[in-house]
Amino acid sequence: MRSVHALMSSVIDYAGLYPPAQHDPPTAVDLFTQVHDSRRTWMLGRLIWPAAKLDELSTLATAHAPAAVAPETEGAWAIACVIAPAGTAECAADLTRLAQFNARHEREGEPAMRIDAIELRGDSVGAIERALAILPDDIFPYFEIPLEGDPRGAIAALVGEEAGVKFRTGGTTPEAHPAAGDLARAMSACAAAGVPFKATAGLHRALCHFNHAAGAHQFGFLNLLVGAAMAYAGRLDEEGLTEFLTVNSIEHLGCSDSAISWQAARVSTNEITESRMRFAHSFGSCSFDEPWQDLVALELVRAVAAEGAA
Repeated sequence: MRSVHALMSSVIDYAGLYPPAQHDPPTAVDLFTQVHDSRRTWMLGRLIWPAAKLDELSTLATAHAPAAVAPETEGAWAIACVIAPAGTAECAADLTRLAQFNARHEREGEPAMRIDAIELRGDSVGAIERALAILPDDIFPYFEIPLEGDPRGAIAALVGEEAGVKFRTGGTTPEAHPAAGDLARAMSACAAAGVPFKATAGLHRALCHFNHAAGAHQFGFLNLLVGAAMAYAGRLDEEGLTEFLTVNSIEHLGCSDSAISWQAARVSTNEITESRMRFAHSFGSCSFDEPWQDLVALELVRAVAAEGAA
């Protein structure tokens, strides 16, 4: 289905090191490689990796990533690196480590990888501005901002910058899950300001549901991505987006090659593509299989041979 393919293309940033999966580094690299080299790779985005473990990634990737060749290596891994909070001395040190990593993996014969995005906490407007002043132009930062309260100050600091925000949409405890109204307010503010975002945590399932292990209702990635496209296209205001984020049945959505709809709101496949390019960039997940399997179960992607689906 073209609309779903547009919505889900390169959308899952694989975060296997992080809870609840918390795989060890070799396992996380193995699982990333399996998807990267399979027919399911169209839905895979970046590998999320902490700055403190970059040396280990260099070693582990030797047996998995393609070897670098000039001028460009087909199949090179894209990495999103998690670094220290904005405005700290540790943040500056991590940026130096990132530059060294990228320089190494451009060399002929090294595993072909490049850090082209970073994720870091932005605890204040001042901290965000200090980080922006020292960031290299070829790395896209996502600043994690709190969803409680008014996020517009932090979002305004990113207007006109090559940067985005990061929303934490769940976790392993009830307290880690934001209210639908708080997430909708932040997404609506980003849409109004033209600032892109990514999200992370609690997005393993397609639609809103109750997760007994976490003890909380969790948003679905379809709620997030379709809701973002509708907000970006001006089809949902903050109140409507708040309601859409809690939709829990595929029966409430109309999905076709040309569009996805909910109630009176409709976004075309072209509008979905535009939203993904300019607004809702990706979401982080410690599992690739769970989101994939949920889409197969909903008959939104087609299961094929043992290696995956298409």
